[in-house]
Amino acid sequence: MVSPLHSNGRAELQDDKVVTTFGDLAARPDLRPELLLKLSGKLQTTLDLSQLLEIFFNEIQQAVLVDGISFVHQPDNLVFSLGRNSVHSASYRLQSHQDYMGDLTFHRSTRFREHELANLEGLMTTLVYPVRNALRYHEALAAAFRDPLTGAGNRVALDKTLTREIELSKRHGQELSILMLDLDHFKLVNDEFGHSMGDRVLKETAQCMTSCVRQTDMCFRYGGEEFLIMLSNAEHAGALRIAERIRQSISALMFSGEKGPLQVSTSIGVATMHLDDTMESLIQRADKALYQAKRSGRNRVVCDTDDFDLPEKQPLAR
Repeated sequence: MVSPLHSNGRAELQDDKVVTTFGDLAARPDLRPELLLKLSGKLQTTLDLSQLLEIFFNEIQQAVLVDGISFVHQPDNLVFSLGRNSVHSASYRLQSHQDYMGDLTFHRSTRFREHELANLEGLMTTLVYPVRNALRYHEALAAAFRDPLTGAGNRVALDKTLTREIELSKRHGQELSILMLDLDHFKLVNDEFGHSMGDRVLKETAQCMTSCVRQTDMCFRYGGEEFLIMLSNAEHAGALRIAERIRQSISALMFSGEKGPLQVSTSIGVATMHLDDTMESLIQRADKALYQAKRSGRNRVVCDTDDFDLPEKQPLAR
């Protein structure tokens, strides 16, 4: 069903009733059945949400002229806009039973008349289930690239994202830095406090990392208790500041269990991209810095440009 949220100008809608039912005094849709049939068929040709909204925007022009539309789905942080914003707008909530599927806003330079709003509401009845299917497809794709325990990106997502960001940074002359993080003595956490506490520590430290970085930065679980954070458009000094903020925040976490309180720490290696870097070489430099942080006492941040003579790696209790 589609519920009106608000619209401005004289086209304001105050009540919150389902548009699939129309009262005796309400304007009714005046839509050709073949238009609805054609629109419904086209909306079923894709599961990509942006393509779906583009099809809808183009096809509805035959019934109601609209300057632009915008769609927001806050739970998945999805925002799409087509056309242009204008003075007048009408907003609707897309919902099916208990499933919230986003808010859709129509924009136009002149106010919407009552019969045009009724036509928009009639057109949107064809959009509800295709949007629901597209959102489920998006969620399935996101889950395939997400570590199920911590919610961070997995190795597949890391390979795709970091390779792309390195290419974009080189093309546009932007800085790019990465952090390699490893929880210190994590094996002891599992051995002494149990694996359920270990899982909790991993989940909460991942959340802590995410809260310390910007929305444009991304956190990935590299393996076990090791994480990689990609810092877009971040130079050397900025990356070090973020790394130290993360180190301090994780050290401040407190966990309580049956065997008493628990605190953890992390060692962090920092590397900033060179023009000749590949994904592998960038990660290798950050990993060497991480190893040096471990070797020199743990619970510290080490940069790949720090002056240290690192021998070939030897087995080290992480």
